[in-house]
Formats: sequence, structure tokens, C-alpha cells
Amino acid sequence: MKKHWLVLVCCCGLAAASIGISINSSGVFYTPVSKNLHMLRGTFSMHMTLFSLATAMMSLFVPKIYEKFAFKEVLTISVIVAVASTAAMALGKNALTFYILGAVRGMSTSLFSIVPITIIINGWFEKKHGLATSISFGFSGLGGTICSPILSSIISSFNWQMGYLLKAIIILLLCLPACIYPFKMTAFDEGLVPYGYQERKETIQKQTTSSFHFISVSFIAFFIFGMLISCITSVTQHLPGYGESLGYPLTTCAMLLSAGMMGNIVSKLIIGSLSDYFGEMKATLMMIGVNILGIILLMMGKSMVLLIIGAFMFGSCYSLGAVAVPLLTKYFFKTENYAKAFPTISFASNVGAAISLSMIGYIYDFFGSYLYAFIIALVMIMISLALLFIVTKTKEN
Repeated sequence: MKKHWLVLVCCCGLAAASIGISINSSGVFYTPVSKNLHMLRGTFSMHMTLFSLATAMMSLFVPKIYEKFAFKEVLTISVIVAVASTAAMALGKNALTFYILGAVRGMSTSLFSIVPITIIINGWFEKKHGLATSISFGFSGLGGTICSPILSSIISSFNWQMGYLLKAIIILLLCLPACIYPFKMTAFDEGLVPYGYQERKETIQKQTTSSFHFISVSFIAFFIFGMLISCITSVTQHLPGYGESLGYPLTTCAMLLSAGMMGNIVSKLIIGSLSDYFGEMKATLMMIGVNILGIILLMMGKSMVLLIIGAFMFGSCYSLGAVAVPLLTKYFFKTENYAKAFPTISFASNVGAAISLSMIGYIYDFFGSYLYAFIIALVMIMISLALLFIVTKTKEN
């Protein structure tokens, strides 16, 4: 069973590179690049919206690509393109260049991001599946938390161009284990069985193959759930601005983002274990409860201590998008339908994230307060709970 855990290590590297570095560390470039090239921040940050949209579109085709072409060849080529396009950002002089490179990065990164990672974990883990998913995507939060200050330091000491070159190198180093270590997409492809398969073999054999339809109440409800729950995550990036709007100094407000990122990591590590012990639905509902409490503390908390606690608890929203959604996809639509169902759900999640990247800023510009963003987030969570109830009652058996 040692190989199963080595495959998980490879997945951790891919998650850290594709999400932690490629997405979560992008914010450190917004101010220095836009100032240096005399662009509006919104104009420059639009390249990450294009990144998310390209990832969303490409995620629909990921399973088909891996079915048609050799797993390792596609993985290696996608990593090379992602690394090269990230390094090429250092040569950017205008918005169009960043937009093109952002789209290229999004398409290539999708081939070693959440869709293939979850398919690999499904193929290598039967028992401890939730824990394996948690550990893998926990590294996406850890990667962003550790590397963002390092990249900021390099940008301050040298320039943003050097920051992009270092970012490309980090992505390459994190992906190397998966590119070099010999393994296939599922344990069965190697003549092995998933971790814990023997213990649950009889149960699996007794399961009947479930029907699956894209045009069904359960799938449409879950599609909207994935989109709404991903919209909420972008609020975290605005926590320093929220703290500043309450009158706290910006240096102190940066602690809110750090607390949110710590909540990101801790909640991702916890939700998988909760899922293994209590089931996917109960684990998700627990995290939604933590997220609601975090929003309430942020809305009501006047002291920095309460705001930090609220930010930490609100960071649990990342565990819902990155871990709960793939776990619930497998739970609702079964393992045999996962490769068909999840790419479309991932598409919804990426579109939700892309929309909310600019939506939060517009809410502040229009209303002059971040409070309305929290109210909208609460409404989205309540709608998400209703959608989960609908999926539970209408899912295919």
C-alpha cells in the first residue's frame, strides 16, 4: 500500500502548484505590475478571470483527453506549457499579453488541477478517500500561504519580473514528482487495487450501477450549488479592505487574510476526516455551519480579535469548494459516473469563482460597504442548503 501514499504525495504537489501557486499567490502581483505598467488594477487582474474561465472550459474535456492520450505525456506537456507561460508573464508589457498568457495558463493548468487530481484519488483510494482528498487540497492552501510572502519579498527586493520567474520555477518543482514518479491514473490500470478496496469489496460488488442524466433536477441543483459555493470564496481576498473600512490600519488588516488562509488549510484537512467518519453530507453541513458563524462574527465583530476569529472560520468556505464538492459529487452520482459528472460541476465552480472575483469589488463600489457582500454570501449559503436538500431528495438511485 506504500505506492498509494506516494501517489497522494504527487497529488499534493499538483494541488499546491495548480491552485496554491497558480491562483492563490496571484494577488501579490496586482499592485506592483499595474503600477509599473500604468494599468488599472481591475484591468490587470482581469487576466485571472480569463484564467478561471479557460480552466472552466477546459475542465469539461479533461477526462476525454486523458482517455484518448497517454496520462504521463499529457501531464508532462501541460506542466511544461504552464511553467513556460508563467515565466513568459515576466515579459508582459500590455494587458493583451497578460490576457493571452492567462488563458494559456488556465487551459494548461486545468490538465493537472482539481479534475484530474480527484480522478486519481478516486482511482487509488477507496478507504480513507475523504482524508486523501483533504490532504491533497490542504496543500493548495499551504502552497499559497507559504509562497505568497516569498514572492512578495522577491518582488520588493528585485522586481515583479523576477517574481514571475520564481513562480514558474516553484510550479515546476512541485509538479516534478508527479511527472517523474511512475504511476497510472488508477490502481486498476497497474494491476493493483485502491487502498482499502479489499475491506469493502463485498459492499462495492453489491452496489447497483446508478443511472445518470445531466438534465435532471438533482444534477441541475448540484450544478448551481457548486457555482454558488465557489462564489463565496472570493470574499476572503477582500478581508483586508473590509478591516480598513472599519478603521483599522492596513498592516493590521493583513492579519485577516492570513487568518482566512489558515482557516482554508485547517478546514480542508478536517473535512475529509469528518467525511470518513460521519459521511459526506454531515461533514459538509458542519463546515457550512462554521462558515455561517464566521460571516456573523465578521459582520458583528468590532474588535480585531473577533474579526480574526471570524476570518479564520470564514476560511472554511475553501473546504466546501475544493473538498466537499468533489466528495459530494461521488456521493450523489456514484464513482462510476464521477468522470462524467465532475468536469461539469468543476466548470460551474470555476465560473462562480471568476464572476465573484470582480463582483465583490463592484458591490463595494456601488454600496460603499463590504457589509452587503457578507449579506449576499449568507443568502447564497442559504440557497445552497436548500439545493443540497433538493439533491438529496431527487438524486438517482
